[in-house]
Amino acid sequence: MIVQCEQCQKQFKLNPDLLKRPTVKVRCSNCQNVFSVSRPEPAGVVETALTSPEVKSPPPTRPTSRRRMLFLLIPLLVIAGGLALWLYVPWPVPTKTVPKTTGIEQLHLVKSRGFFIDNKQAGQLFVIQGRVRNDFPVPRRWIHLRAKLYTTDGQTARQLDFFAGTMLSDQQLQNVPLEELLGLIQRPPVKQDRVQTIAAREEVTFTVPFGDLPELTELSDYSVEILASQPA
Repeated sequence: MIVQCEQCQKQFKLNPDLLKRPTVKVRCSNCQNVFSVSRPEPAGVVETALTSPEVKSPPPTRPTSRRRMLFLLIPLLVIAGGLALWLYVPWPVPTKTVPKTTGIEQLHLVKSRGFFIDNKQAGQLFVIQGRVRNDFPVPRRWIHLRAKLYTTDGQTARQLDFFAGTMLSDQQLQNVPLEELLGLIQRPPVKQDRVQTIAAREEVTFTVPFGDLPELTELSDYSVEILASQPA
C-alpha cells in the first residue's frame, strides 16, 4: 500500500501485513513527522461512500519568523527616515551675534580736578575740569558725561549731565550767569558750525560748574563717569 506524509507530502510504499492494529503511528523518514496510518479493508467489501479527491493541505505557516522580520524591519525604517530628514530638510545656518556696544568701552577719563570759584550772579561755584581720551580706532562724537557731588555720609548732593568738548575759562566762570554756562555744556558742542568730533587717540576737555551748593562742611568728594558716545 502507498502512504503519504501529511506534512512534507512524501509518498512511501508500506507492507499492510506489518499493520497489527486498525490504526498505527508511523514516522516519516524525510521530515520525521509522526502521523496515523489505517489498515486497508479486506478484499470483497465494497465501499458505499464515494471518496472525494484528495486535497493537499498547505504547509503550516510560521508566524514567528514573520514577526521577527517585522521587528527587524521597523528599526531600519526609522533609521532610513532619519537619514532622509537629515539630508533633505534645510537646517538653519548659525549667524554670528554682534555684541552690543554702549560707545564707552574705549573712552577713558585722563585727568580731572575740582576747585571753587566765585560767580558774580550765582555766588560760589564748585567746578570740575578734565579730559577724555578716545581709544577707539575711529572718531567719536557726543561724549556724554555725568558729574556728582557727594556729602560726607556718601549721599549724592548734586548731579549734572553734560557733554565733553566745551572748556570754560575762569573769566567765563566768574562773569557769565550759571544758566548760560549750563546751556553751553548741556548741548553737543560744535566747531565751525559742525558737530565736534574726537579723532582716534585724541583727547577732549570738559568743564562742569555746580551752583547752589550745600554747606561746604557737608561736601566730601566728587565723581565723573562716561555715559555714552556716538560714532562720528
